[in-house]
Amino acid sequence: MDKLNILIVIDNEDASVLGDRPLSKHWNIYWYSVDYNNLYEKIPLLKELIYKNNINLILYSRNDQVGNRIKIGSITRSLRVGYSSFSGIDEKYRVAEMKQCFEDFMNPPRRLNFEIDDRKYSKLLTEIFGKINYSSVKNNEESTFTLVFDVEQLGGVRYGLPRILYILDIFDIKATFFVTNFVKKIYYNVLEEIRNRGHEIGIHGLYHEYLSNYNKQVQEMLIHKMISDFGGGISGANFIGRMNKDTLHALVNNGIQYFVHPLINSYRLFSYRKIPAFPQVFQISGKEIWMLPIAVETYGLPFLSIKNMVNSALKISRKHGINHLTLLLHDFRDGNFSHIQTTVKLIYYLIQKGLRPIMLKDVISEFSERKKFYVSLDDEIFSQSSEKISPPMSKEDFIGFIPENLINLYKFFRWKYEIF
Repeated sequence: MDKLNILIVIDNEDASVLGDRPLSKHWNIYWYSVDYNNLYEKIPLLKELIYKNNINLILYSRNDQVGNRIKIGSITRSLRVGYSSFSGIDEKYRVAEMKQCFEDFMNPPRRLNFEIDDRKYSKLLTEIFGKINYSSVKNNEESTFTLVFDVEQLGGVRYGLPRILYILDIFDIKATFFVTNFVKKIYYNVLEEIRNRGHEIGIHGLYHEYLSNYNKQVQEMLIHKMISDFGGGISGANFIGRMNKDTLHALVNNGIQYFVHPLINSYRLFSYRKIPAFPQVFQISGKEIWMLPIAVETYGLPFLSIKNMVNSALKISRKHGINHLTLLLHDFRDGNFSHIQTTVKLIYYLIQKGLRPIMLKDVISEFSERKKFYVSLDDEIFSQSSEKISPPMSKEDFIGFIPENLINLYKFFRWKYEIF
């Protein structure tokens, strides 16, 4: 990877902790210190800095899991630039974790130890796994699920990913991980560790950039770089919110077999969205590429919300003859101490329901034997259109009415507070 121009957007308190602003032989670093409570107000200034210095990616000192939990995702979408973070992921230890991740960033490459000390997690594991009755697990070979993990933040790799891999090993689950080349440059053994445990690797951007900013030829070149840096053997891609129809041509020309697309069955006022999760196929230049829908995203939600979303998505999909469910998680959220117990509950719940875990590349194999759903290439596919609000029609809709709307109200007023 070329020497990147990186804008470090650091909270004032974090800047005082880190002290001096060192130079780096690995990156061209620019700094901007700000009170993160006022970060939304600084978007115009950040755009100027990005343009003036030809910035490739923003590196945040905090994510939405620690501190005042400012949502950096919406800021990055406004800036349409690559991103990562050296934020800690566990509130109690966030400062120490941040300092370690910053040191990793300044001095790559690093080799991480992914081994988990059972004694450190003994209480947590006893509480969680001690309640599991494996004899109650159903056996339903026809119904499947896939866990998808986005890997893009340094704290997620150093602290969350080892916990995630440990839990997957215990349940003997093989998952799909979409990894940026940026985190692989810093933690050079991350792909090796994931692959050695039998999981699938997919591409997620050189540094989580917006491919839709570029023409077809440049996108094809960037995707080729991603795959080559990973040593080949890549089947899938996740560029949700950062791609357009030119990206499909670039993917096909690089031998990619599928990409993921969000059809999240989230709650909308009275009910969960009822979206059948049909795997669909595009024909481009005489070749096929699959669009595999994501029906559930955890996003730090409480277990009740995720459970209702799972049940609602399964019902609508099975009604249309689809016996598969894909769920999107993030190592920095679902692997932190605040949410890891929910992650374990979710996995156990899926297994209890009789769902068999498979990787995304295996979804294609299973659905290739069925009738394929071909769709036309249209930019509207990549826009997040709003669905009509429907009345409650299921048990999950009624159960979720009060808690889901309270969560949405909290998010709305917090968003208003962050902006104004």
